[in-house]
Amino acid sequence: MKYLFNLRAAVIANRITLGVFFFISGIANYLNFSVPNGFYQTVLTQKIQIIGPNIPPGWEGIGPLPALIAVPYAWLLPLAEIVFGALFALNYWVRWTGILLILMTFSIILAFGIVPAGSLFPNGAESFNKNILFMTLIWMCIAYEAYEQKMSRRRVQAIEEATLSAANTEL
Repeated sequence: MKYLFNLRAAVIANRITLGVFFFISGIANYLNFSVPNGFYQTVLTQKIQIIGPNIPPGWEGIGPLPALIAVPYAWLLPLAEIVFGALFALNYWVRWTGILLILMTFSIILAFGIVPAGSLFPNGAESFNKNILFMTLIWMCIAYEAYEQKMSRRRVQAIEEATLSAANTEL
């Protein structure tokens, strides 16, 4: 039981940390929305890429996104980060907010690449897109929440069956 308590505490700390991270990230994106090379300009001009910049010709990626998609994405992504990050941190609808956070994170990976600096070495500006780790951590929170709900239903069912069998033996 002590192991489960430690696992539960770790998952709760992870969920709160990730939720707060997305909440603050959304606020930061709005604060840096219209500055030169800010979030809005980046979304409108950045190519969709899987690998990152400074890669061989033909692998640069596609894009940028058409304005019909890029403008709503630029305006709504920070708002979604704020709302879903807060809901995730506060333990509301963990499964659904987690799935939406994973989808948003996947869209960020598509937009900026798995290796944004084009290098996995420490001398690169950024060596690896950490959003992949966020996706797995969110997935662990969702899985643990589903496990807790399943165990809670089993406990309630066991209590009901015990109560029913005790009532039948008294008759």
